[in-house]
Amino acid sequence: MILAFASDDDRGLDSVVSYHFGRCPFYTFVEIEGNEVKNVFVEPNPGAQSHNPGEIPRYIAGKGANMVFAGGMGPRAQEWFAQLGVRPFAGVYGKIRDIVEQVIKGDVEVPPSSEQTHLETHKEGREYEEIERLKKEVMHLRKVIAELNERVRKLEGK
Repeated sequence: MILAFASDDDRGLDSVVSYHFGRCPFYTFVEIEGNEVKNVFVEPNPGAQSHNPGEIPRYIAGKGANMVFAGGMGPRAQEWFAQLGVRPFAGVYGKIRDIVEQVIKGDVEVPPSSEQTHLETHKEGREYEEIERLKKEVMHLRKVIAELNERVRKLEGK
């Protein structure tokens, strides 16, 4: 199984999932066999500056991906992925390593269809869901900032 991740950097499993799959600077591909990571490779996003509808989903499907993960993904992109046999996961945040562990453990929920997602965005309570999602993102960003501060301190030799 191959997992594709929109990523903000090119650090493989230590990369952070990018918010927007189509405009991310890199894609990280993780090949899993059984409960083991067999291969990890990172490629620059060929459509980071501009791309045509469906171009990035075709690119990711062409790499053999079975699932794609990103912080945000529009309904059209989700439909493209579904047509290409790639399961899209939006609303994902954190380090790729952590998400891969969840996939291996079977803890990843199947995303709703883009039609269902579209209908849910018009229901009451959307604001509450958005607030909860933003709270999770803030917690994640605090963790990332703490890790970056630690790296800076190490580099400065303090």
